[in-house]
Order: sequence, then C-alpha cells, then structure tokens
Amino acid sequence: MRIPVLIILVFIVCAAMTINVPAASHQDGGTAWGEPASDRRNPVVIAVEKVSPSVANISTERMVMARRGDQFMDRGDLFQKLFEDFFGTYEEKKVETPLGSGVIIDPTGYIVTNEHVISVASKIIVTLSDGSTYEAKLVSSDPQNDLAVLKMDSPKPFPYVEMGTSEDLMIGESVIALGNPLGFKNSVTTGVLSATERTITLQGRSGVIKYEGLIQTDALINPGNSGGPLVNINGELIGINTAIVSAAQGIGFAIPVDKVRKTLIKLFDFQQINKVWLGAVVKEPPKGQQGVGVETVEKGSPADKAGLHEGDVIREVDGQTVIDALEFEKYLLKKEAGDSLKIVVDRDGRQKDFSLKLGKVPVPSAEELALKKLGAGVQELTPEIAERLGLRWVSGGVLITDVDRAGPAAEVGLGADYVITSLGNYSISNLEQLALLLEKLKSGQIVDVGLAWTDQYGAHQGYVSLRAR
Repeated sequence: MRIPVLIILVFIVCAAMTINVPAASHQDGGTAWGEPASDRRNPVVIAVEKVSPSVANISTERMVMARRGDQFMDRGDLFQKLFEDFFGTYEEKKVETPLGSGVIIDPTGYIVTNEHVISVASKIIVTLSDGSTYEAKLVSSDPQNDLAVLKMDSPKPFPYVEMGTSEDLMIGESVIALGNPLGFKNSVTTGVLSATERTITLQGRSGVIKYEGLIQTDALINPGNSGGPLVNINGELIGINTAIVSAAQGIGFAIPVDKVRKTLIKLFDFQQINKVWLGAVVKEPPKGQQGVGVETVEKGSPADKAGLHEGDVIREVDGQTVIDALEFEKYLLKKEAGDSLKIVVDRDGRQKDFSLKLGKVPVPSAEELALKKLGAGVQELTPEIAERLGLRWVSGGVLITDVDRAGPAAEVGLGADYVITSLGNYSISNLEQLALLLEKLKSGQIVDVGLAWTDQYGAHQGYVSLRAR
C-alpha cells in the first residue's frame, strides 16, 4: 500500500505547485515561470519611446518639369535649366511628393529639418507617430547650414525632444537615428558615434557646399532620414541627420546640436518673423553662465528707452529664468507689438529691473529698397493677380512689376511677373517682410532669392543668387 500513497502525495504536491505558479506575463519582460525580468526593455527602447512622438514625417509638394516621355523626371535646378534653354522641347507639369524627416523642438509646434527636405516646396504636410497630420509653414531656412524651421499649429502642446550638447560627445557611445527612410515611417536605427569634426562637400543649388564639424555615425541613415534626429542613449538630441555617402556602407553624418542651436538663434529672429521691436541684439553669455548678453542697443528702441545697456546680461523675462539665447528668441516669438516685458538684468554684478513695452518694427519703403538694392519694381501679390498668373498655389510673395535693365535682377534674367517668395533665410508673404530683409542687405552681398513664375510650359519654382547693389 505504500507505493499508491506515495504516488498520491506526489500528485498533490505537483497540483499545488501548478496552482501557485502565477500566470505568464510579458509586460515587464519577465518569463512565464516568474524569473527576473529580462533586459529587452533596454535603454535604447526607453530612449526611442521618449523621442519618437516628436519625430515628424514630412511630405512636400513642389513643381517640377519633365521632358515628354522622359522617365527621369527631375533633373536638378529648374531655374538654371530655364536660362540654359532647357525648355527648348515640350514640357509638362508634375507634382512630386518627396519624403523627409524632422523633429519638434518646442511644444508650440516648431520643427527643425534639413533645408533640402523642404526646398522649393509649395505645400508641407507633417505626420506624427500617432497618425495626426498638420500643414506646416516654412518660417525660415539656412541653405548653407542645410537647416530649416517649420511651424504647425494646434490648441494642444506638441511632444518635443530635449536638446543635449555636442561638447561632451564620446567616440564609441551609442546613438540612435530616427526618421522615415525610403518612406518607411517611424523607423529606428542604432549604432555608435564614429567620429566628430568631419568635413564633406555636396552639390547644392548654388554650387558646391562644404559642411564642416559634422558628426559621423555608423547608424544607418538612408534617404528620408534627412532632417530627423540623432539622439544619445538618454534620448537627448545631439544632431540632425543630414547626409550619407552613397558609395560607402555604414557612414552617415549629422549636424551637431550645438551648431544647430547657433543657427536656430539666427532663424528664430522675432523681429523678422513677428515684426516685434525690442531693439536689443543678444548673444550667448560667457561659458558656464545662464542668460543672454546684450550686444547692442538700437537708439530710440523700446530697449533703449527702458534703460538697457550694452554689456547687460538678461537673467529673467516675465519672471522666467532665461537659459540661453535660443530660449530667449523663442519666448519673444510668442509676443506681439504692444505687449509688456519685465526684464531682470545683471549689470556689473548688480541686479537691475526694467519694464518696457514692445513696439512694432519701423518699416522702410519696400518699393524704394527693392529698386535701390535689387533693381526691381515690386508690389503686393493679391489673390486676383496670383490667379491671373496661374500661381494661385503660392502662399504670399511679392510681385516684380518691372526691372532696371542695368540692375542685379535683370543680370540674372528676372523680369515682370516673377514672384519673390523668399529672400535669404526667410520666406516672404508681403511687402513689409521684404522691406525688413532688404534693409539689412548690404551693398555687394550675395543673397538667394526664392521665386515662382509661369511660362508656356506651366508653373515653376526655383532660386537664383544675385548681388545687391
């Protein structure tokens, strides 16, 4: 009888063990037998979860031309071809939608991307990781540094990436590239930081452009990744993916975040974008200090009337600590002419408080400046004129009405009915914006001019570089 009793006892013990074993759960990476959680949810996964909501999939629409029956539809710089008599054969219009990436850097909806991603785009559509879509507007761009700023609007704040620094980058540290390579949305590649201070040269629309101080990584960066974020293992932005070497394997490049930050300070010029007049040019403070230094104060400006001096360091604005020049510029982008500011500055080690009211930027005559510096007569582009010219898809712009035959505009082939859509880093929607930009344009300075025009072959967009007189 002992053997059957033993069998029964073993059965009871096994049953009890089965009842006490918890159900399998993989939510925390654990096993079905209650073993310690695995390392599947590693730092890379955590960083991706943190950053991916701020990654933007960018689709653009732009006007391109093609030879009839030609399978190679886009052959480069349209404006250059126009003046090389490329349109000597029949042409047809086509709308193309290339894909690129970007990253949200501010909860109000500012996006950083590569300039070449949105170059000559007539419409920009942004899709986020949750599937929501927005039409974005080009705020400003810098072709030489291949960076652009877009803006999308929503009553709710957007998820955004935290900016790191490129001062403490370590060769061999893990990096993550996010974006939309080859149209595959929300893709992630990983690798290591291979090198810093790399220099490459690429063919740009205005000739060969040299990119210096780039980050090199072996994280795969394919077409469509351009403009997307390169982040460290903490999910901090350390670069903007910008180029690949097509003949090599595993070599990608990104613009380091510190260089991005310096470019953005220029691209977030609230005076140019919002026409808000403070009258103080700011700069980064000495290393290791927070705030912004006052570099110059414009005579008669709100800053001058309030008592700000060159050499002051602005520590607070409206009770908020000023971290750096970029945050200062972004804050003032939210302001309008007539708004009040309370500013706390450090002057020679002593705190001083100021109150001022922002003004509207004094606007010179756009017509006089355009004639003087560009050799072109200009006027507002009304919807009726845009319709007549077949350019109803153009958002904003200034119409060229006539040109001085000996002026810069005529020298590069411009004439009546061309529409100026951008000048230098900034898009143009009206005469006021054109005037503010022309006022800063120095004699002899070469500037990129964005254009839209129509001819017998259809509508076009392009750029030309001219020298101001």
